[in-house]
Amino acid sequence: MPAERVRLRIGNLAKAVLVSGQAYQDPKDALNEFVSNAADEYVEAGRRGERIRILLRRKGRYPVIAVDDSGRGMSQERLREVARNLFESSKVGDDRTLGEKAIGILAFQQLCGRCDVVSRAASNQDTWVLRLERGKATATLQREKRRVRQEPGTTVYLSDLDPDVLRVLTQRRMVDYFRSRRGAALAGGDYEIEVVEGRSSELVLPEKPDGVKLSVPTRHTLWGRIEFALYVSPADGRRRRVSVVGRAGTNILDDLAELDEFAGPPWDSDQVSGRIVFGSLQQTAGRRAILRDRGAFPLFVEAVKAIEPAVAQTIERVAREVDAETADRLSDVIRKIFGRVLKELDDLDNPMRSAGGGSGPGEGPLPQSVESNGPSPSNGSAGEAPPDLGQLLPPPADPVPPATGPDTGQSAGSGNSRLPTVLPDPEPGEARSRFDPDAGIVFFNDSHPDYLLVKDAEAMLLDYLATLVAKEYVIYNNPRAESGEIGEELVRMLVRVRRHIPKRTS
Repeated sequence: MPAERVRLRIGNLAKAVLVSGQAYQDPKDALNEFVSNAADEYVEAGRRGERIRILLRRKGRYPVIAVDDSGRGMSQERLREVARNLFESSKVGDDRTLGEKAIGILAFQQLCGRCDVVSRAASNQDTWVLRLERGKATATLQREKRRVRQEPGTTVYLSDLDPDVLRVLTQRRMVDYFRSRRGAALAGGDYEIEVVEGRSSELVLPEKPDGVKLSVPTRHTLWGRIEFALYVSPADGRRRRVSVVGRAGTNILDDLAELDEFAGPPWDSDQVSGRIVFGSLQQTAGRRAILRDRGAFPLFVEAVKAIEPAVAQTIERVAREVDAETADRLSDVIRKIFGRVLKELDDLDNPMRSAGGGSGPGEGPLPQSVESNGPSPSNGSAGEAPPDLGQLLPPPADPVPPATGPDTGQSAGSGNSRLPTVLPDPEPGEARSRFDPDAGIVFFNDSHPDYLLVKDAEAMLLDYLATLVAKEYVIYNNPRAESGEIGEELVRMLVRVRRHIPKRTS
């Protein structure tokens, strides 16, 4: 016996209308359906750069929200078709438009109890209104007398608004929402969005690119083009996301990392922003998510996976550049700090000297009462006279001028030119730092766990680097001192260093 075919039908139309209109997770998504209708109208009419206005009147006895466009408008017959053809959109198959399910108009039920679609077609002078009410399977259509339009176009009035909706749909939130949700279309000049509340009017502007732009070519597939507009920025505590844009320049997904395939680095690093545009991706009904079909979605995943190594490499390069810039800037601060400290210690003339001078702390090496039995951390084996280098860098009278240029981070003529420069170690070992007396540089290990612990907090990083310079200064000046003496001298130095560390650096 052959299988029986049963035609599906809607048993309770009023309930189906209500449920379909309340499938939105966020009231802003429900309001966005009416903005989509206005945007689609401009696309179908072949008009670019036209304005969509969202009017918010959240206070007063009769609060209302309106979405207005200056498109071709709808006649009495067209409005009648809208009411009679739910779930059967004329936009199906038009990749330029977003509305294809023909249920967007029902989204008002997520927001309010009544929706009035007031429209005037370009072909006649009459203004008509189609009124829908929450949970009702019928609508009313009549000539509008009170809100007569002087120009063609459509205004959707949402009234009998829910109290929670009035709290959520503020001007600031709507501007931020549409900047994120429709950034690609706004940047492309497809249309403009203006949000008005009271006397305040704000035009929604697309987000400006942030960071280094990745040069990723467009990928051509059997399902259309996949376009990348991605930027990599330094880690600064801000949240950055890559959005996924589908048909009609509208975000399907605000954050690529929400997909399981891209839940890890580099997409969750807060350093990558921008968008990936693939018009063939489909959005699931009622909520923002990508439909995992067997055609377009696998191609999308493959294309994004292919560029992950380039994104990760750019993040690493940006991090290295930022670390180098920060170290160079903090090196200047450290030289100023040690200029003051060594002046207090009467040791300014020879900041890193290792021989001669006085016998007390701050006047050269500590008293050499005990000789080391092993090699000094910085100055060779025990028993050798400490190298008479005079000072870290030659004084101005020396025939050899002080080191300058990008390799040292010092500038000629600087008052602190004889003080140590701080730079990342090009050949790091296990130690946190080392001093190169010939170059006049304290190299720090930028892969050491302690450095990585403080690198993203500039105040802590400055303290850490200053501590390393103090350590190298004490060790270099006291090659034969016992560990206890080294410790006492290091504490003495650090107490003075930290008195001069600025609270904030810029």
